[in-house]
Amino acid sequence: MRSSSSGSLLASFAVGLFALQLAVAVPWALRKSAGAGLQMIHVAGETLSAKRARTYGPAYVSAIEEIRRTIPPDGAYVLLNGSPEDVGAPIWVKFDLAPRRAVYLGNVQDLGNVDRLRRRIPRAARWFVIAYASYGRPVLVERYKFMRQHRGRRGA
Repeated sequence: MRSSSSGSLLASFAVGLFALQLAVAVPWALRKSAGAGLQMIHVAGETLSAKRARTYGPAYVSAIEEIRRTIPPDGAYVLLNGSPEDVGAPIWVKFDLAPRRAVYLGNVQDLGNVDRLRRRIPRAARWFVIAYASYGRPVLVERYKFMRQHRGRRGA
């Protein structure tokens, strides 16, 4: 059985650790909150396009806007990953091109021969969009041009 002095010593130690944690965490949290508040004030009134350019980069945003102008909202496109090391790039491109329908076919390097590829593509998908890592500029290619390039690369 423990003595009451060892129990109170342990309780005092726990309270001291908690106070130390608060002493470190509270100023850090206040500093982060103040920084976020100042940034909100700084960017207030900014357009959606300007916010996206600040976050993702102007090249990415201009490419997405160009693709959105080309593919109608009820249109479809084939989405490919041009950077196999970054699996998230196609997800963001698909999100930014919504409500357009994406048919994801994986990595450009893994497409296989043209005849097999042609069977996998819906007729409504007239465009290919290739997404690149780290908000790299996505590339829009017309279906027939992509198929011609792919045939030349693969020799199929």
